[in-house]
Amino acid sequence: MAFRYWCSGERPDCTEGMTELPDAALSALRANHIGGVILFANNLTGIDQTRRLTERIKSAAQGSPVQLLVGVDQEGGNVFRLPRTLSTPFSGNMALGAAFEGTKRDQLAFDQGRVLAAEMAAAGFNVNFAPVVDVNSNPLNPVINVRAFGDDAATVGRLGNSMAEGMKSEGMIATFKHYPGHGDTETDSHYGLPVVKKTRREAYAVDLAPYRDAIAAGRAPEMIMTAHIQYPALDNSLIRTRTGEQMIPPATMSRVIQHDILRGEFGFGGVTVSDALDMKGIADFFEPDDAVIKVFQADVDIALMPVEFRTASGAKRLSVLVDRAAAAVDAGLIDRAAAAVDAGLIDRAALDRSVRRIVAMKLRHGMGHPKPLPSASVIGSPDHRELEKHIAHLSVTALLNRNGVLPLKAEGKRIFIMTPWGEQAEAMRRRFDEHGYRSVKMGKLASMTWSDQKRAIDEADIVVLGTLSTGMSPVERNGDPDAGISRVTAFAGLERQPFTSSGSLVFNVEEDAPSSVLAMRAAGPWEMQRMRYAMEYAKNQNKVIVHVSMRSPYDVVNFDDISDATLATYAYYGYENGWRGQSLPAAVDAMLGYSPLSGKLPVAIYELRPDGSPGALRYSRGFGLRY
Repeated sequence: MAFRYWCSGERPDCTEGMTELPDAALSALRANHIGGVILFANNLTGIDQTRRLTERIKSAAQGSPVQLLVGVDQEGGNVFRLPRTLSTPFSGNMALGAAFEGTKRDQLAFDQGRVLAAEMAAAGFNVNFAPVVDVNSNPLNPVINVRAFGDDAATVGRLGNSMAEGMKSEGMIATFKHYPGHGDTETDSHYGLPVVKKTRREAYAVDLAPYRDAIAAGRAPEMIMTAHIQYPALDNSLIRTRTGEQMIPPATMSRVIQHDILRGEFGFGGVTVSDALDMKGIADFFEPDDAVIKVFQADVDIALMPVEFRTASGAKRLSVLVDRAAAAVDAGLIDRAAAAVDAGLIDRAALDRSVRRIVAMKLRHGMGHPKPLPSASVIGSPDHRELEKHIAHLSVTALLNRNGVLPLKAEGKRIFIMTPWGEQAEAMRRRFDEHGYRSVKMGKLASMTWSDQKRAIDEADIVVLGTLSTGMSPVERNGDPDAGISRVTAFAGLERQPFTSSGSLVFNVEEDAPSSVLAMRAAGPWEMQRMRYAMEYAKNQNKVIVHVSMRSPYDVVNFDDISDATLATYAYYGYENGWRGQSLPAAVDAMLGYSPLSGKLPVAIYELRPDGSPGALRYSRGFGLRY
């Protein structure tokens, strides 16, 4: 279950984060014998508060022979739930992949997993829905992207195994996701149902490989999370939706994918858990009770977030639904699932096997009785922060350095930094200041008019521009910024999706970004086009231009024809009431030559065709400059 939001009174659509477990929610957990809870950033506002919340959740299992699973999506990078300024958020999987490509050190992944798990355990969690082992083979992928270690299946599997073992060393249950592989999609399953068009041979060579190889090597994770994707090459059978139409089953509901391949062919004996069942990839096609029944029929062990309630009265949705107008009582989700077992729609023996797998996993991890929490002093400790900085520095990748402009010879030079978020420019400005560079000005893209931008560029000698893209994003070349942006081709990616505070969103603006991002998204996804205009103007004024790609490295092809230098960081958090990430200060260190460059691309980058699709190879995997 999730309790992301909670409100007093009858406001079923409220969006107030639940930071203390109400009596009604505690009673619902106890009365319905719920086996676990997942928390989100809405629930976690401080370390002491989080520890109190997780302890109260665990009290729901008081007297039970097994305790609750208390999980969270703590991937690092842009999917991170503990408060960033108080913990160790790391730069994310693709940054780790870049650091690995430059060093070939598996230990980095092990250590990052160990630190993530140690801090989670001290906050009261025992399950991490990580690491992501999707192979990001599609540059247009809007939802996996930098959450992947890279686009090479063997490397993804190697780093995923090492990170999971690091988590296991701290007693944390790790979860490979999203099976059978979300890396070759162009749709975010939070908003729709993606289709993977790979052949069966390609599926086994790429998407399935990290799972198959880990299981075969005896390094299977404790848990595997399913993906809400259609994969016709693996299962092209048909199931019926709530409207009576037939469709290829999402992998989460495919018995061929979950039982025949994963358990039968690969021999996985651990626990499987669905991705959130309130995501549109499921919720748009199936009623909650039907979704749960189909998940269990596919041989998935745990249904994650099958039904949501945000008020005390809503708790009845679990076991009893009351139609006040008709004065009728209807069975709730759990009772309907039980009725499906009695009717033979769900195999009772298979359900028993799921229970045994879950209980055995809990007992292996000491959940037969409550345990005191480890000391909170490890959370955000100096040693942990030092590892974060180390990996961030190793990950920064130089892709372009015309005429040897890097390292910058910036003594006495005027520097202007512009980024989509204010915290990004602030992070770089602070690091320049720490190195003694005082003539540094900064601006946030959405807060500056075109005239303001030109004036700031005119007054600078060096212009640093940061971009924040989820993928390949065509922009107009040599356009007229004063003429507006109506002729610009909108780029594909998560930024195109309208913001919503409902549903189970991995990238929830409320969780991951400053409130100012709401205004930026309302204005439209034109950040890259505006940055292109600014870069063209700076080029015409003979300024030194440094482009910092702060998220998807695929976007560099939009700017490398005019930038003098290009750095990829794969991470975009900066400084706002404390340090929220270390990649941007690491980029400044690289610009100035204070740290050696060792990062190499963990993905291949292609040119863009006019329609925005991938063209010829521009930068190969493993590419990275030195100076």
